[in-house]
Amino acid sequence: MLKDSLKAVNSAVNRLALVVVVVIFCGIFVFPLFYSRKRVKEVKAELAEIGGALEDYRAETGGWPPSGGRAVAVALLGGGGAKAYSEHPRKDGEGRLVDPWDTPYRFFFSRGGFAIQSAGRDGKFADGSPSGGDDYWFSGG
Repeated sequence: MLKDSLKAVNSAVNRLALVVVVVIFCGIFVFPLFYSRKRVKEVKAELAEIGGALEDYRAETGGWPPSGGRAVAVALLGGGGAKAYSEHPRKDGEGRLVDPWDTPYRFFFSRGGFAIQSAGRDGKFADGSPSGGDDYWFSGG
């Protein structure tokens, strides 16, 4: 009888250990994949929204905002009582628009268009180097 009780306890402990291992595995490997995909969708949606705001700004003002991340943020978010073209939810301490990984977006303007760059998950911009391969871009104009 004691032997049967010990077998039952041992079996329950083994099952509990298996559940713990599965939960730890999911926490380390599976859940971050879903979280990362969520941020990728988020950055793509933000880039499209900011791009639309830039096009609206240009249509109404006849030109692009002044260069520089802070100047773009002020122009799009309606700083100084001006019209807001975007409702972007995040800015850094310097007032620049930031991506879901809290890295400021980069903005590039030419006569005919614009490009916006997010550094991606690693926070490094790809400037012709192997790092920064996870950058996200949006262009228009």
